Amino acid sequence: MKNNFFRTDLNLKGRWWHRLLLIVFIICFVVLLGISISSSVDDAQLPKYSNVGMLSERMDDKIRLIGDLVKPDEKVAVYEHNLYGTYNGKSFYSGNGDWLLEQEYYCAKNISDKVEEISAKTGVNYYKGNLNLVQLNEFKKYLSQNKAQCVQVLELDSFERYGNVKKALSWGLEADDMAVWKVSIIKTVLSVLQQIFFIVLGFLVVMVIYYKIILYIIFGSKKIDNNKDSKKL
Repeated sequence: MKNNFFRTDLNLKGRWWHRLLLIVFIICFVVLLGISISSSVDDAQLPKYSNVGMLSERMDDKIRLIGDLVKPDEKVAVYEHNLYGTYNGKSFYSGNGDWLLEQEYYCAKNISDKVEEISAKTGVNYYKGNLNLVQLNEFKKYLSQNKAQCVQVLELDSFERYGNVKKALSWGLEADDMAVWKVSIIKTVLSVLQQIFFIVLGFLVVMVIYYKIILYIIFGSKKIDNNKDSKKL
């Protein structure tokens, strides 16, 4: 049986309302596709990123700021979803990984053995343990027990707990388990193609409804005389 999905028996190309609907259909498809991709960019859902390694793998015996371990075109996050999304017009990443890279975090292998060197570099000679200030040896032991990778210069704002001490070295635990991410062209293209697929799928459903339901309701399933019907529509 010959397939007649597009109802060629109705001579739809000769009907002005069908041509109008076709133009509206194409315009809606292009506009919706543009809005979808633009929205993904505005909501920081694009581009997509791939994991290129762990931040700890870039650490060696040299003490370096955490921002120096990452290239300008790279980002840091524990999970990929931490790189996407917005809140109050700003990307989530700007308040997380991007914020971290701007902080005074000193990182190196065996960081507990380099506390004195960091103190000499920063001029900070107070040390914060889990909650309170501790002695140097206790702080080094605390770092070693927690397998710390970074030490941060922490601003202190509690007079009751820290007295007049305004800064102390502390475990930079936010840097632990951080992965390094870089833009992936392949993942970005696949993400866009996925959006296109679902939009196309939606419009295909609309086409089925139009050709198989709406036209059936109007004209029925029987072949009609186009010469007679063209005088009506």
